[in-house]
Amino acid sequence: MKKLLRVLLVLALLVLLVLLVPAATPLALGEGAPHPTYVPVTLQATEVTPISFEDKVPYAPIPDSYLPDGAGYLDPTISVKVEYTRAYDTTVQLVWVQIADASQLRAKLANPYPRKSWVRPDVIARRVSAVLAFNDDWFMNRNVGYIVRNGEELRNNPDEGYDTLIIDDQGDLHIIQKPTREKIDAFEGKVIHALSFGPGLVIDGVQQTEFVSDRGDVLHEIASERVAQRLAFCQVDQLSYLIVATEGPEQDKAAGLSIPQLTELCLAKGAKQAYNLDGGSSVTIILGGQRINAPESKDRSVSDIIYFSTLRAQ
Repeated sequence: MKKLLRVLLVLALLVLLVLLVPAATPLALGEGAPHPTYVPVTLQATEVTPISFEDKVPYAPIPDSYLPDGAGYLDPTISVKVEYTRAYDTTVQLVWVQIADASQLRAKLANPYPRKSWVRPDVIARRVSAVLAFNDDWFMNRNVGYIVRNGEELRNNPDEGYDTLIIDDQGDLHIIQKPTREKIDAFEGKVIHALSFGPGLVIDGVQQTEFVSDRGDVLHEIASERVAQRLAFCQVDQLSYLIVATEGPEQDKAAGLSIPQLTELCLAKGAKQAYNLDGGSSVTIILGGQRINAPESKDRSVSDIIYFSTLRAQ
């Protein structure tokens, strides 16, 4: 009897130890780890005047609208909420954005096209008084792709190895897989921005599982199964977006997500559309003119950024 009691006591102590001591390895997605989800915000602005994409944004962020400790930004026309989670043994930054008008979703090149120039994203973001900015497809590093910025077509040379992301005048995201000129021409909306990188991760609420081109190759640069630092741009609702920025081997040798893992994460966050952007050291999120993601990363210069502006005068 005494031996049985000792065994039961040891077992009880082991159970208590498991409950009290944090796990050495963070939980993977779907295994019970806390994961922030989209919560709609009611913006105070009832009427706004859109900004022409040909004009410079006339409004600068309101200093008092930045939330403490880099948690985001809030004024009557734009909400930015920054949260963090863990998935696949990797730190993930989630940036939820809600805007009052589609003209607040804009792009800025380091220098006018076709001049090749690379500048740090934070420098470009400060030039345009961006509330929030992030790197995109680094299209200047290639000579292919259907490329549109702020309503201006810069290049019409789609490559089936690079899925196309179109952002229309309503601020909605559309992903064209294995794009051709015929597919681009068939798009019926007004194109404001078009990016060439990918792949598309979630399309019309459907998780994608095939990430190879007709040539049978893994899509050019994205190395689908390789664990890496990743960036995804998602739409969760009308004028509501999510930027997912993960860490990678540059921060922690064991960190990083594959494309299928990034896809699952975006879908779990409620993405209706999700699109993979340039990863690795390029992954940069700028809030208030300062980088807020992966502070240990190298500062890599880029050719252009996607950014969100305010429509609120100070």
